[in-house]
Amino acid sequence: MAEQPPVAEQEGTRRGFRLRMSVAPLRVRGYRLLFVAQAASEFGNAFHFVALPWLVYQRGGDAAELGLIVAAYGLCRLITTPLGGVCTDRFGAWRVMMVSDLGRTTLTAALAVIAALDVGGFGLISALAAATGLFAGLFQPAAWAITPRLLPPEQLQSGMALLSTATFAAGLAGPGIAGLVVLVLDPASALAVDAATFAVSAAFLAAVGSALRGAAPATARSSTDGGFLGLLRESRLLRDVLVVTAAANLTMGGMSRVGLPSLAEGELGAGAVGLGGLLASFTGGCLAGGLLAAGVTGLRRRGRVAMISGLVLAVSVFAVPFVGLFGALAVLFVAGAASTVTNVMIVTVIQHGTPAPLLGRVMAAVLFCGLGLFPVSVAVSGFVVERFGTTSIFVITGVLLLGAFSFGLSRREITGR
Repeated sequence: MAEQPPVAEQEGTRRGFRLRMSVAPLRVRGYRLLFVAQAASEFGNAFHFVALPWLVYQRGGDAAELGLIVAAYGLCRLITTPLGGVCTDRFGAWRVMMVSDLGRTTLTAALAVIAALDVGGFGLISALAAATGLFAGLFQPAAWAITPRLLPPEQLQSGMALLSTATFAAGLAGPGIAGLVVLVLDPASALAVDAATFAVSAAFLAAVGSALRGAAPATARSSTDGGFLGLLRESRLLRDVLVVTAAANLTMGGMSRVGLPSLAEGELGAGAVGLGGLLASFTGGCLAGGLLAAGVTGLRRRGRVAMISGLVLAVSVFAVPFVGLFGALAVLFVAGAASTVTNVMIVTVIQHGTPAPLLGRVMAAVLFCGLGLFPVSVAVSGFVVERFGTTSIFVITGVLLLGAFSFGLSRREITGR
């Protein structure tokens, strides 16, 4: 399906893999602008997720109303993720990202205004949050599809890893800063910061447009005449990756959103502070995993590394409820690192093996297999925890991850790349 690796990559393979932090992608102007844009956007997302609940509670709302607003955002983001892939292939990733950032700038600024003026009810807040979700769903497939146009193939893995690092660094720093802004000022100020970060992202993306190459690199020889469905029928690699992604995410989201809070409150007796520590440990591991993936060069089989890293994730998740609070902090850090390494490696494999005119739709399909199961994951996890106890959801998630990545490890289309 894919052409042979470029000369530079073949030479790295003959020398064996090396572990050395690579910032070479940041020397490419277009990628550097994209990196700053995504970092600003992710930093702003933290303000959104902190400020919105406080705005709801400030208006006299309760958890049920907040849940509906968050669900509306998530559902709309899910709906437009496939559309983001289609639009990326039809109109170009850069245009889709610009529309997304400009739309989110406008809508988040509107949220900040109604918060500052104390006007509008929950219906208006829900509508603006849902519309923000629509634009958010467009963004990520385009962001994954534009990177191969900015970097040479041998730098793609490091480039994707560095983008992941920026995302998780923002995830670590953003919520604490956003909480301070809400505490010292108010939710309206935090939402204004959120809108400003989207504006900054849009400004840097505008400069990316001039840095794009005239033509996308030819990373695969397969015909695109049959479109996405034709590629899905032809490519065992794509089918296998989608199966692994869906199976791995079946209860993963629910484990983190339902299982961890239940574990912190119940068996560990650590309360909200303990939960924050568990989540921070996982996010810190994700950040470390991004740095590790950026530093590993000359890999002979990225797909195999991704699946082995997934098995490490499975064992780590399985162990969480059995090792106490400090042990849980440690294994969640390992789980976060393994999760990022797996994601970066497998996305890079897909990027190398997908015809450029279909890259947006393929990236959207991978994202959808992860995001699409989130509501099911949360619902199933809630039922499992209530019926069988907190430990069971970690055991089930670990077993599902073990099965998913063992299947992937048995598929030559994945492990041979």
